[in-house]
Amino acid sequence: MLRRTAVSLIVVLALAASACGGGQPETCDEVAAETVKLMQELIDDVEKEFGDASVEELLASGGDLPSVERYEEDSEKIDERAAELGCTSAEIQSGVAARADQLEADTPIGQFLIEAMRDGGL
Repeated sequence: MLRRTAVSLIVVLALAASACGGGQPETCDEVAAETVKLMQELIDDVEKEFGDASVEELLASGGDLPSVERYEEDSEKIDERAAELGCTSAEIQSGVAARADQLEADTPIGQFLIEAMRDGGL
């Protein structure tokens, strides 16, 4: 009996996990939310890679970082999905701008990236 209950619990948890994650955005608003999530991942990754380095050191690197490469690849996928859904640049920019206050950073480099994103530079 206990074994059957454990198996049932595992099946329920697996179904819940598959329903909650990994799916593609279905609306332009969801595309904007994914874009902000991707931006936060970039900020977190660059902060890990650079630690307490200065913004000048980041700029001197020329952007040749694994995190930037992943960001560009993932950004292309999001752009493709936005095009499939018929989202306009204005819709995505508006959705991202509405969520920009969700972005967080712990270092000057992270703050620099947030400002660049808010200004449309990334």
